[in-house]
Amino acid sequence: MNPIPADWALATTHLASDYVSWQFCSIVGAMPKVLPPPELDIVLLVACCNLAWRLTDAYLNPVTINSDLVCYSEALHMQETGINSWHKESLLEQYPPGGQLILERPTVVLD
Repeated sequence: MNPIPADWALATTHLASDYVSWQFCSIVGAMPKVLPPPELDIVLLVACCNLAWRLTDAYLNPVTINSDLVCYSEALHMQETGINSWHKESLLEQYPPGGQLILERPTVVLD
């Protein structure tokens, strides 16, 4: 049951997000196929299906990198603006790039 009143715009967003989730699980094979909610218009329905396919494509195309992204994100300064060449060099010394990775499809990055 949807706890959001039907006349709120948030109700449509809730239906659309549920449908994307169900569609994703259906494509991956975790659930049987689902019918779209009749409340969604065609344009939104096509966008939801497209998003579910892109998410599935990324989920089925994982890439592992040899870097600790948590430590790297902690080393970055909060809301840093501009380019600080000293900080950039420091980060490159601490976390040297392991090679160039070219992504041609949506992907999930694992560390």
